[in-house]
Amino acid sequence: MIKVYNPELLISDASDKLTQLVRDDFKPFILRCEQHKLCVLENENLILFSLLFDKCQTIIDEAQLTITFVSQKDQSKIIAIKFADKKTMSYLQHNINSRKTYTQYMGPLAYQPVRKERTSLLSTESPEQNFRGILNLGILILIANHIRLIFENFQKYGLLITNVFWKFEMMNINGNPIMQALLMLMINLFIGFGIQYLQFKRELNTGIIRTFNITNIVLTIIIPCYLIQGSHPGLNLILLGVQFIAFMKLISYAHFMRNTYFYIQRIKQVKNKKVALDNFFAEYEVNAENLKILEKYAQDQSKILDFKHFLYFLAAPTLCFQLSYLRTQSIRKVWLIKRIIEYIFVILFLVIIWFQYTEPLVENTYKMLSKAPTLMVLMDRLLKLAIPNTYMWMALFYGQFQCFLNITAELLRFADREFYKDWWNCKNLEEYWRLWNLPVHHWLVRHVYFPCLKSGMSRTVSNMIVFLVSALGHEYIVSASIGVVEAWAFVGMFAQAPFMLLQKKLEKLLKLQDSQLGNLMFWMTFCFIGQPIMIFVYYFRYLEKIGHPI
Repeated sequence: MIKVYNPELLISDASDKLTQLVRDDFKPFILRCEQHKLCVLENENLILFSLLFDKCQTIIDEAQLTITFVSQKDQSKIIAIKFADKKTMSYLQHNINSRKTYTQYMGPLAYQPVRKERTSLLSTESPEQNFRGILNLGILILIANHIRLIFENFQKYGLLITNVFWKFEMMNINGNPIMQALLMLMINLFIGFGIQYLQFKRELNTGIIRTFNITNIVLTIIIPCYLIQGSHPGLNLILLGVQFIAFMKLISYAHFMRNTYFYIQRIKQVKNKKVALDNFFAEYEVNAENLKILEKYAQDQSKILDFKHFLYFLAAPTLCFQLSYLRTQSIRKVWLIKRIIEYIFVILFLVIIWFQYTEPLVENTYKMLSKAPTLMVLMDRLLKLAIPNTYMWMALFYGQFQCFLNITAELLRFADREFYKDWWNCKNLEEYWRLWNLPVHHWLVRHVYFPCLKSGMSRTVSNMIVFLVSALGHEYIVSASIGVVEAWAFVGMFAQAPFMLLQKKLEKLLKLQDSQLGNLMFWMTFCFIGQPIMIFVYYFRYLEKIGHPI
């Protein structure tokens, strides 16, 4: 039994009959399902009208055995069908559901592939680019290639990492130059605090205090360098890294406290005046937070010396001394354990890469170049060294800046943990040096760059001096660790300053500010040229020094 409500949505040639059916009540008809439409027949051969399943939805009332077809647009009734028994109703319901889940047919007039202006995905102007699959393929190729290199290395050298422990010759604590150097370093650090005690408590002449500070800081550099000569260069490199950190912290502490002393003297002179203190201090001299602290200790300036805070600064993952540091509320133990485990794995990875791959490669290169020094051999060995060198560099970065500094920060509840930024996306050398090592960058800005500007130097000259200091530091650590002065690290570092100026002009001239060419040049110069050459040069000199057989 069928009742017609809206003949406009029915497909039929008999419009008069449909108009009449709207007036009539439910009447019996024959039903038949064909593909995605319902056909209503007057008899076995004559179709009265048909209804598309796709253009309507059904309301099922099983209590009255009724299926009502409703328009999808305005929810108006189209037809209603009453059934004599539930079996017939279930049959139609099953057909309706199966047709809805059936993949709809699209004819040539419906499926039109050329429909709008579009670009190819690999074109630079394409708005949507996703190369994840290609990246996965590249990763698989790298993994396969490195597995091959691992087998090749093992067949050629065998397992070399078993020799690690006896290579580091451990001496007793009394005769160990590393321990002696560490002891002297600790003495220098405590002397640095004692000098400030003489300044703030005894009010010794500022000229004498300055001489004491300079002498102590210079001895911090000279004494450890002298004591470690003859030790293993790997241990020397670690010690000199620690020693240079202490050297930079002593400079920061002395520089900061010298300014603090002068500002406290100024506060004493103007404190009795009714004008606010910030009228006597420029914002670039001291901020409001530190000014309040200085005002608090102006009456008894010796109380500003806090030995516990000094020790906290020495252990904290920062090179710049402050009167206060932001602290977190608690130590996250699970997070801390994860970083410690990561750090252990990074150290193991570095040991394997150096002793299993880098060291034998460099020694073989030394022998090859000693017998047949050709450009082709050098290029081949540079490219071979570039891969393990890049892995070591990335592992050192992750281990030092992500693991070790975060471990230290978590243990000390040190809150500011921005130790680096996205240097891997840098487009030139200037961006790299500003982003990759923020503790050193902040130290150079605060204690080298700004004092140069204060003395009247231009920004260009100040930047050159910053690179000069950085170049001297790199050369000192590398040369002193192996006991050979070559100056290649100094030249390679300091030469970047004029190169960066030239690079900036070329970027503006060729409009390459947003190009990835600069990033590619950075990776190429660091990973495939600069660092491998430095490793070859200094390791060759070390082998010559110890009389390594060719």
